[in-house]
Amino acid sequence: MTMPLYQATAVRQGLGCSLRPGGDYLTRRILELTRPDAHQTVLDAGCGPGATLGLLRARGLYNCLGLDRDWPFLSEAKNDTLTVLQADLPRLPLADRTIDMILCECAWNLTPQKNVLAEFSRVLRPHGILAITDIFARTFDAVEGAWPVPCCFAGATDLETVRSLVVDAGFTVTLLEDHSRLLRETAAHFVFAHGSLHGFWLAVTGSTELADQACKASQVTKPGLFLLIAKRNPL
Repeated sequence: MTMPLYQATAVRQGLGCSLRPGGDYLTRRILELTRPDAHQTVLDAGCGPGATLGLLRARGLYNCLGLDRDWPFLSEAKNDTLTVLQADLPRLPLADRTIDMILCECAWNLTPQKNVLAEFSRVLRPHGILAITDIFARTFDAVEGAWPVPCCFAGATDLETVRSLVVDAGFTVTLLEDHSRLLRETAAHFVFAHGSLHGFWLAVTGSTELADQACKASQVTKPGLFLLIAKRNPL
């Protein structure tokens, strides 16, 4: 099986510890909009190597926990003395109504989305905050838009579907923004580093055929990047 896109050397070199288009730009926007205080419990769901946890700690938020299924990433985070735990997002090892805020950045599309939203709803306190950043697709064809590697692009849906899924899980959406500019800038960075978008996908997959397939999927789905903030409805 081809490794997930976020584990590829070309991606790690291009995106660094954040592993997200735009680096920590959207994380900072989330914090500016929501302003969590030091007494709140914050969960970074899909924390990766710990970029967001480090930013939260720098903001004086120490009651934070990061969860991820990939131990090599967690090992990097632990080296920075961050509080992390290996876990799958569809089965959060947390008690009901114990979390004040959840950040899930470019990880939701890699999961069974409805199941994960149900878990987020379960562990959040009433009026708790959910912030998701991820890829969306402007168009989609199940055959023509098939991606050759596990990635957040492959799990993308359109923005109205994103909104509906979150609302159906017991949330009120307070913000849904299109930040596709950050994705375009990231793509331009990869083009500069690898000569073309095809060159980037060739570096990721090691296969001309798979690189062709990825470029075709991108043309078909026309991916973008969104930021969603929602509040857990009262019980």
